[in-house]
Amino acid sequence: MPVRLRGLTLVAVAFAALLCAGTARAQDKPADAKAAAKEHYNRGTSYYDLQRYDDAIKEFEAAYQLKNDPAFLYNLAQSYRMAGNHERAATFYKTYLRYVPKAPNRADIEEKIKTEEQLAAKGPSTTPPPPGTGTTPPPGTGTTPPPGTGTTPPPGTGTTPPPGTGGEPNVFVAPPPPGNGTAPGYSPPPPPPATDPGRKFRIAGLATGGAGAVMLVVAIIEWRRAVSASHEIEDAAKAGEAFDPAVEKRGKSAQNAEAVFAILGLAAVGAGGGLYFYGNHLTAASETTTWRVAVAPVLGPDLGGATLRISF
Repeated sequence: MPVRLRGLTLVAVAFAALLCAGTARAQDKPADAKAAAKEHYNRGTSYYDLQRYDDAIKEFEAAYQLKNDPAFLYNLAQSYRMAGNHERAATFYKTYLRYVPKAPNRADIEEKIKTEEQLAAKGPSTTPPPPGTGTTPPPGTGTTPPPGTGTTPPPGTGTTPPPGTGGEPNVFVAPPPPGNGTAPGYSPPPPPPATDPGRKFRIAGLATGGAGAVMLVVAIIEWRRAVSASHEIEDAAKAGEAFDPAVEKRGKSAQNAEAVFAILGLAAVGAGGGLYFYGNHLTAASETTTWRVAVAPVLGPDLGGATLRISF
């Protein structure tokens, strides 16, 4: 009996190991398929850039067999269109719209379908290639489409379908042919912001003027305190009460603070106004000189004021 149990245990362990190995291989398959699809896409993109559209078609078909991303269908449609196979191009455009019915560029794709069907009804093109290109097209390029038939996408249309059309990000989308757009994922840099040399001065002027207004409010408060102390001394004298030196000291302190904050506030308001209007002048004149402005209060036992420093 112990021998039989041991044998059963070994069989169970071996079965579990095989099951785990099979599960691991099953989990690796999607990742391998995704990597292989991306390799086919990269090769298809290279062929597309080289205008070897027949080779690009083979690679995009192989990629779609590994990963059913509608973006590959759009690539196939574009490749067939550039190769001059209008019937197949229209078919793949329709298949793409069947999987992505709400594509933002649906109107453009429908127009391409209409054009490709019209060209397919006319039969293969017999227009010779442009001068200087030779009579033999490059390998895999297919028949050269006649000029003006709409087989070359207009500038700006590109070959990249709109975002959100596939399960993967739009890395699996072929770039447009040379000279007809930009590579996928590339967006032109934003234009440089318009320079406003006076903006900093206006901001500094508003801040300085606001600080000056606050100082003037404080000066008014201190003036009220000084007036209150003076009235308190006068009322005490009229009532025949004893003189209180603390009240007098409080009044003088408030009076000194009133003078200091009034001087600083007026200076800051004046400086702020000057900075603000100077900023407007710089903006109007579109000057590019860099200025630095610093306003610092000056306080002392018998002194109050502010310094305004401008460096350039």
